[in-house]
Amino acid sequence: MTRMQPTELRTEFVQTPLGIEERKPDLRWRVDTDRRGAGQTAYRVLVASSRERLADDEGDVWDTGKRERETPSVTYDGPALEADTDYYWKVRVWDGDEAGAWSEPAMWGTGLLEADDWAANWIRRPGEVNADAVEDFERGQFTYARREFALPEDADVERARAYVAACHQYELSVNGERVDRGQSFSYPDFHYYKIVDLTDALETGENAVGALFTWQGEGQGRPTAEPGFICQLEIELADGTERTIVTDDSWRLREAEWDEDAPLRNDEIGEAVEIVDGRDEPCGWAEPGFDDADWTAAGVVGEHPTDPWERLIAQDREVVGRKIEPESITQIDDETSVVDFGRVYTGLPTVAFEDGTAGHRVDMRAGYRLREDGTVHEQEGTQWTDMRYAYVQRDGACTFRPFNYLGVRYLQVESPGENLEADQVSLRALHNEVPDEHAATFECSNETLDDVFELARHSALYGSQEQFIDTPTREKGQFLMDALNISAVSRRAFGERALTRQAIREFVRSHYRYWEDEGRLNAVYPNGDGKRDIPDFTEAFPDWVWQYYRESGDRAILETAYPVVQAVADYIAEHVDEETGLVTNLSGGEGGPYEEGIVDWPPEMRYGYDRDWPARTTVNILGVNAFAKAAAIADALDRPTEEIETYWDRQQALEDAIREHCFDGDLFVDGCDATDASEGRSQHANAFALAFGLVPDDAIDGVADHIAEMGMRMGPMMVPRLLEALEAADRIDALIDLLTNAEDDGWANILAQGGTFTWETWHCRDSDLPTNERQNRSESHAMGAPVLVSIQRALLGVRLAEREASHLEIRPAIDHLEHASGRVPTERGPVEVAWSRSNGNCDLEVTVPWNATASISLPADVETNRIDVTPVASSLPEGITNVHRVDGSIVIEVESGTYQLTLE
Repeated sequence: MTRMQPTELRTEFVQTPLGIEERKPDLRWRVDTDRRGAGQTAYRVLVASSRERLADDEGDVWDTGKRERETPSVTYDGPALEADTDYYWKVRVWDGDEAGAWSEPAMWGTGLLEADDWAANWIRRPGEVNADAVEDFERGQFTYARREFALPEDADVERARAYVAACHQYELSVNGERVDRGQSFSYPDFHYYKIVDLTDALETGENAVGALFTWQGEGQGRPTAEPGFICQLEIELADGTERTIVTDDSWRLREAEWDEDAPLRNDEIGEAVEIVDGRDEPCGWAEPGFDDADWTAAGVVGEHPTDPWERLIAQDREVVGRKIEPESITQIDDETSVVDFGRVYTGLPTVAFEDGTAGHRVDMRAGYRLREDGTVHEQEGTQWTDMRYAYVQRDGACTFRPFNYLGVRYLQVESPGENLEADQVSLRALHNEVPDEHAATFECSNETLDDVFELARHSALYGSQEQFIDTPTREKGQFLMDALNISAVSRRAFGERALTRQAIREFVRSHYRYWEDEGRLNAVYPNGDGKRDIPDFTEAFPDWVWQYYRESGDRAILETAYPVVQAVADYIAEHVDEETGLVTNLSGGEGGPYEEGIVDWPPEMRYGYDRDWPARTTVNILGVNAFAKAAAIADALDRPTEEIETYWDRQQALEDAIREHCFDGDLFVDGCDATDASEGRSQHANAFALAFGLVPDDAIDGVADHIAEMGMRMGPMMVPRLLEALEAADRIDALIDLLTNAEDDGWANILAQGGTFTWETWHCRDSDLPTNERQNRSESHAMGAPVLVSIQRALLGVRLAEREASHLEIRPAIDHLEHASGRVPTERGPVEVAWSRSNGNCDLEVTVPWNATASISLPADVETNRIDVTPVASSLPEGITNVHRVDGSIVIEVESGTYQLTLE
């Protein structure tokens, strides 16, 4: 029998985090075992001050003792944690009387927990220390900073940490090697910093530490703030001595080789075209012994905290990258080469020149599409973003590598001065670090479905950077609805938690910064233009919080977000019209296309939705859902009964009003007022009603027929509601048609047109769309990726029925696909489903993770060779607890383990 040994130990949902600031962090684990029915009945956690003490089973910091509990997590409740300290922990579990093996040790490190723990200064260019206004800063500046120091020759480095931040970005180097890259697109009164392990990077004797940091000014996803850099090194030597190195006026600065007069790429992101002069690169600048005599002393703004940087918050997530080789390099003419990386990535193109000529300028352009002559199109798919680069060579070997990412498939290189080979050009593709980028899998008998799944997975991965981004090309900001959509995929495709937690917390902060008196949230946050909202985005926020909690069990997020969820519910309730009982003229998005509710975006993705009514049906249905989720969150937090009932009452009253005024007896209309209603019966209104359970039982078939017959008449932003509606009505054939129809709008059509990333609109290449509008549409919008979740739920059949996947509903679509297999990550471990049909039989295999149970639903007309499917089974195989019939299906209740069924 397999001994139960916990694995994948996580602190605050991250493995081996260095920047924990929670005073009582959440500790979690999983167990891999092949025994049916295996689960946890008790656990014991040890927390120690060293790995050695932990190895001796000594929890000198905290020992929970054996605790009876099924949930595989615990909140640390030991002595107060100390700043800049590493803690080690391990866990063992029991299944009844059986004790499992101790886990391998895990570690977390704390950050600088109080302002007094900081001794470092914010520094920047000396001429800008006393700047009075943003206009006094050089926009798009890149600055080098360096410092040398010596460590004793006779004492090895035992532990070293760098606590580092910049406004807006930095690359940190030690002894000539880049060791970290960080971003803090946040407001300076709530700024992020990172903790970097330098134990192996530092040496006895002479050392050098340096940073290239940049400030871009305001843009989508980044407030204006001010340029600045801060770094504090805490070093512990083997002889017990300690050393602290901080940014101050002993650091040396110089301007970097980026042209600060370069034009902006667009008006949204605020970044300049990167024109880099390789002759000006200070080679060896981060190595000991570099001559920095012509550099200037750093200008000191002040010791942290100092205006404008009031607070620094540890950031417990990373942006990581990998090298992408070209699929091809095409020589267009004697002077022009075009590199194809195969599909659109978020990344940094790199060109290594073997024999540069000092002063020779190489112009480059990234892009999404090619012209008929094979050159890179400068406009199509890029939303009018200037995708150029330029590099001025120095003599000999030299390398162009930009700092800021873009969405890139093609790279055109003009007049490189040599014939470029494939090994000279690459792309560093960037994405938010996730536990496993292939945690979710899907493969089936329909190749188009496989391709759609991969399109969505790829898009969600590269739409996740320092935050969930609108697009890597034009708007790198974190829009609330985009973030909600991408987060749903990131959680279910990769098992991600940390970036979602950060995003929810940031939108919570947007409420307190801008909307505390109005109950709203920002549409994009953080942001250069400050206060901006979209009403339907605010309405969707409670659902995001609840879905994340259901998957993760992260109670801390519920507690943080609940006051804002309350405010959102009150905001919606304040707009309920007394005469109709409907949400009417929902304030927000004033003076633009977002006013009173966006419905969908871009405008052509509304497909003629009739918005000319004070009460819009989609806005009202989102209000119903917001009340429902507010009630669920209040209940989970054990709030007073009358508080919960208030939300239930609001939900029911609004549902009744929608059915009375927005339902004509057959279908839902787009909107109404007190005396009249729209003649529009859009797919939006009816899919929303079906997805959120508002359709009367006797009208479900008619509504489902209506939306199915329309094909695709919703945009990538709101299409998850359409997929949920078809799933709710059990219209799996219609769902598959929607996903695979290459002739109609949708993902298959994107693939048929050569798209490799989900689009902002199905009409990116629609010749009927005016040229200026078509060119203002992005071909790298990950908000359309939630189709992956629908494939998991409706086709693979995996639904999370209870919090943290403690119970699953598995309803594989065996009647609709000849074969399929896939994996879905959950808090308890991966769920696996596979089946294959042949000669009238179907072999089905299901794996339910440790500490979970599942209800496997099968079509009622099948017979199983390996289990008794009579309504009452007197003798069942191990792990199967019940077999019964429900709503025309055979339901097999199982515990954890792998089950193989042959169906006839």
